[in-house]
Amino acid sequence: MFESSVIEIDGIFVGIVFHNGPDEPYEFRAMHERVTQMDGDILPTFEAAVAQARTRFRLGRRHAPRAMETVRLRA
Repeated sequence: MFESSVIEIDGIFVGIVFHNGPDEPYEFRAMHERVTQMDGDILPTFEAAVAQARTRFRLGRRHAPRAMETVRLRA
């Protein structure tokens, strides 16, 4: 039996998890850019999929500090 579940992190839709039967592993499909590295990952449980998606999504919020752009002054 095919089942799927939506994963939302902090109210944002990040992907889906599905599996084909009770003894089958879960597969993650990414729908948000912060978790694209997980697309196609095979996980043992639904809870493991949610935990990994949550971690990757929240780590994706941290952006490298912007370097100051060079400004040319005209005389």
